[in-house]
Amino acid sequence: MKTNISICIVDNETHYAEAFMRTVALDHAGYRVSARAACASDCARDADVCVGFGDDGVVCNLRFSPKCGRYGGVTAILSEARGFVLDGRVGAAEGRGRAAECRPYGEAGTLSAGTIICVYSCAGGAGTSVAAVGIGRELARYRGERVLYLSLEDSEDPGLFPAGARAMSGEETLYRYLRILYSGGGAELFEELFRAAAAQDEYGLYRLAPDAGPCSLAGLSAEELYGFLERAAGALGLTHLVLDFGTRLHGLTALAALTEDGEAFFVEALPPGEEANRKRREFLGAERRSFAMAFPYCEEDVRKTEEYTEVCLTNAFGLAVKEVCDGLIGEGL
Repeated sequence: MKTNISICIVDNETHYAEAFMRTVALDHAGYRVSARAACASDCARDADVCVGFGDDGVVCNLRFSPKCGRYGGVTAILSEARGFVLDGRVGAAEGRGRAAECRPYGEAGTLSAGTIICVYSCAGGAGTSVAAVGIGRELARYRGERVLYLSLEDSEDPGLFPAGARAMSGEETLYRYLRILYSGGGAELFEELFRAAAAQDEYGLYRLAPDAGPCSLAGLSAEELYGFLERAAGALGLTHLVLDFGTRLHGLTALAALTEDGEAFFVEALPPGEEANRKRREFLGAERRSFAMAFPYCEEDVRKTEEYTEVCLTNAFGLAVKEVCDGLIGEGL
C-alpha cells in the first residue's frame, strides 16, 4: 500500500498555499505538498493528486475537490485526498464527521454592550479607514481600552499598516482559525492563535496585516464574522472591536441585524463638504445607536512617508476623532 502521498495544491492565492504547506510540514508526516496556480500538462509527474477548490475549467485526471471545502481543515483535506489516491473513496478516512459537525460561527448576543464599533460611508472618498484607525488609536492610547482594528473592505489599503509591525495576515489568521474551529479546538487554541496573529502599533492598537489580495474577512457571512469577533475578543481580552466596512453596506446591515441593541455602534464618515448633523441612515433602524461625523481628512491632516500613512491625532482630524469617542462614551461605551 502506498504510504507517502504527493499532493499539489492548485490555488492562485499564494498565502493560502504557503500556510497549507507549512501546516503539513509541521503536523503531518507522510505527505509531500507542492503548489501551483493552475493544473499543467505534467501534473502526474509531480503529484498523486491535485487538490483544487473551484471550477476553473481545467480538465485534469488528478484533479480532486474535497467536500469539506477550502477551510475544512488540513486534516480533513488530507484525509479525503488520501482516500482519492488509494481507492477513490472520498471522505473514508477519519476526521470528516467531526469537521462536518462544526460551524464557523457563534451565537449572537454574547459580546458585551458597545463592544463593536462599525465605521462606514454611503459614498467613497470619506476616509473610513483613516477614521476607523483613528478611533481605535484614540481608545487604545488615551482611553485605556484594548482595541482591535479589522478592515472589512473588499481590499485593504496596505499603506495604513505600519511597516515595522509584525502581524499575521487576515487570510492566514482566518485559515488557522477555521482549522481550529473545524477540529473542535478549545479557547486556549484560539487564544494562542490571536495572540500570535495580532500586532500592536505604537498607539497600542491591535491589528492584522493586510491581505495581498482581496480581504478574506470580507467574504465571511454575518454569522461567521460574529463568531470570529467573539473569539478574537475573548482571546485578546478586548473591550472594543473597530470594524472598517468602507462602503460595504450589505455587510454592515447583515451584521446590524444579527447584533442586539446596544451591542454595536455605527459611525458614518461623511464625504467632504457634507454637514455633520446629517440625518441618520434609515437602513440602520431608528433604534440603532449611530453617529454621523464629517472627518476633515485631507492630505495635510495625515502624514505620509514612502511606506506608511501615519494617522495622527494631534490635528483637526484628531479633534474630530475625539468628538466621536466622547459621543460614544456618552452613549454608554
